Amino acid sequence: MSETLKPFYNPGPGDIIKDAMEELGWQQDDLAEILGLSIKSVNLILNNKQAITPETAELLGKTFSTSAEMWLNLDAKYQLRKLEEKPSDKKELTYAKAEFRKLMPVSEMKKKGWFENDVSTVCGINAERKRIFGDEKIIPQTDSMKFCARQTKFDYNYTLTYCNVWYQFAKIYAEKESLPAFNKAGLETIAENLCAYTLQKDGINKIISDLHSYGVGFFVLSHLQKTYLDGAAFTIGNNPFIVYTARYDRVDNFWFVLAHEISHILLHFEHLSKGCLDDMDSNASSELEIQADAKASELLHTDEILNLGTQFRRYFTLDRLHQISKSLQIAVPVVLGILQHYKIIEWKKFSSLRESAKKKISEEFIKG
Repeated sequence: MSETLKPFYNPGPGDIIKDAMEELGWQQDDLAEILGLSIKSVNLILNNKQAITPETAELLGKTFSTSAEMWLNLDAKYQLRKLEEKPSDKKELTYAKAEFRKLMPVSEMKKKGWFENDVSTVCGINAERKRIFGDEKIIPQTDSMKFCARQTKFDYNYTLTYCNVWYQFAKIYAEKESLPAFNKAGLETIAENLCAYTLQKDGINKIISDLHSYGVGFFVLSHLQKTYLDGAAFTIGNNPFIVYTARYDRVDNFWFVLAHEISHILLHFEHLSKGCLDDMDSNASSELEIQADAKASELLHTDEILNLGTQFRRYFTLDRLHQISKSLQIAVPVVLGILQHYKIIEWKKFSSLRESAKKKISEEFIKG
């Protein structure tokens, strides 16, 4: 058991001055006259009851042939040691708040209503840490999240910490879901018919319902700042889950993310116990992401759309957009999104065709 060593005696600047005065044979009135201070002020300084100001420190430096900094440092260390000796609820709360905010964007999460406890108190903070990480004293490790290969922003560690918190909340919500056993063959059927779902009037809710029937959970959990997340795939027990953030709240983005996460489940199920968090803006930087991208492109007929779209690069019309949609049996917003993503069409063109995906998703699937 290690012990924190504490000084038996806490000397302040007044104690050092007393020693110097004793050697010089000075009295309080002598020092008061030298410094130009009242005897009362000198007495308070000698008894460490009055703080050393920069001006007084400079005068003491001239008096005892030292630096002014020495007296300021002596006083600062003395005052800090006194504070350390006193237990303080405020110090404990300040430390708890600071450490908590290093882990997550607290203000944003308050607005989202993600906390169940009052995080303005130590007890509340500890309760939330335990709820999120399983232990109120744990320091979350992000090494196990290296599978989140797309997280490559310049402030990597800071981002990854927030990603970890988002992921913990996603798992909290997922653990509350009740699903049948996972049916991979059923998911493969959904994947094969993905384009057909995009054409259905309520295709988004239809595919979510079918995913659930085959043991694949789905819900929306909004992203946190500095996470750059579009979606995630992970497993709870033997059930895979897909989470959509609606960071880019468009129908085409929904289908892109869904196709990518379905691909992860079909191709990389054994890796999903650690979770896969995706930023679709980043270039794939691992073999697993490259494989998921390729599979998602296949499901959405990306190559065929690009081949047809390239022919009309400079002369794109709404009719030609519908022509590609009809030819490949995939919804117009998805065709448009792919062509815009690959810069065949400018984003501002046909902007009226973009629709909110979140507004089409039933409230029961939106968690926060």
